[in-house]
Amino acid sequence: MKRRLPWLLPALALVAGAIYFLTTSCQTRRLVLTGVVTTDDVVVGSELTGRLQELRVKEGDTVKAGDLLGLIRPQEWAADLAFSENTVGQSAAQVTAAEADLRYQEAQTAGQIRQAEASLAVSIAQVAQAEADLENARLTFERETDLHRQGADSPQAFDLARTTFESVRARADSSRKQSEVAQAAVALARANAEQTAVRRATVDAGGHQLAAAEAQRDKARVHFGETEIRAPMAGIVDVRATRPGEVVAAGQAVVTLIDPDNLWVRVDVEESYIDGIHTGDKVAVRLPSGAEREGTVFYRRVDADFATQRDVSRTKRDIRTFEVRVRCDNRDRSLAVGMTAYVTLPLRKS
Repeated sequence: MKRRLPWLLPALALVAGAIYFLTTSCQTRRLVLTGVVTTDDVVVGSELTGRLQELRVKEGDTVKAGDLLGLIRPQEWAADLAFSENTVGQSAAQVTAAEADLRYQEAQTAGQIRQAEASLAVSIAQVAQAEADLENARLTFERETDLHRQGADSPQAFDLARTTFESVRARADSSRKQSEVAQAAVALARANAEQTAVRRATVDAGGHQLAAAEAQRDKARVHFGETEIRAPMAGIVDVRATRPGEVVAAGQAVVTLIDPDNLWVRVDVEESYIDGIHTGDKVAVRLPSGAEREGTVFYRRVDADFATQRDVSRTKRDIRTFEVRVRCDNRDRSLAVGMTAYVTLPLRKS
């Protein structure tokens, strides 16, 4: 029995070492890091330059999306809006008058064309009648001329036929001239119709002016609405950057808002451990009071930052760190921006 004891002790030590190795190699290493609770704050500013007439919130107030936070003095923008609305009314009245004038011109021109065409038709008929009368008078005059030469007709009959022919010929010439005048009147009436194109262009120009005035009015309405500074989201007022009575520039911050349901803990992880941390990992978050809660890794930065210290034991190179964000439940409002939090990160073994 004593001979076997020297062999038994090394065997037991070997088994114990194997058990320890297997146990420690299967366990997940853990890394405790100190982080800070942070969030993305929303800077709410004025879209106009003007004097801040009223600020209705203070630090710590809870607001909903669309709540009125402050008011820029609106008198100037109200005057611009009133001017734009009056300009729209004036332009609309001008367009209405131009359209009425156009309709009157079109109706008058159409009536003139119809009247001229009717007069032309009458003159054409008169010309045809005159030419027929002229032909009849010519034939009568030729017969009377033959009879007069033969001495078979009295001079009175010959003179009557001659004078009648000359009278009818003059009347036919007059009818032709009147027809030419009627044709000219039709051409003039149709030429006057082209004047309606000018009036129509005036109406179109007035329509464009009206559209421009309406666009200016809409812009003035937008500016007038921008005198009201409203919350773009639900959250808590973190900072009041200005005070009532101050003149603010367009884009200048008035208040900042934070969303208490969108807080996370930021920690910086050295590059030696970052390959063991992945999005979706469950981690433990311990608050300064000692309370713990579960968190989830939802962001791991893809590129590294330089740390504020140097690792002199590793060929004197700068230590690189990666930002990791952990989100945890904050329905009880225990987390606050700037609070210290201790994050225990599990490190997976390769």
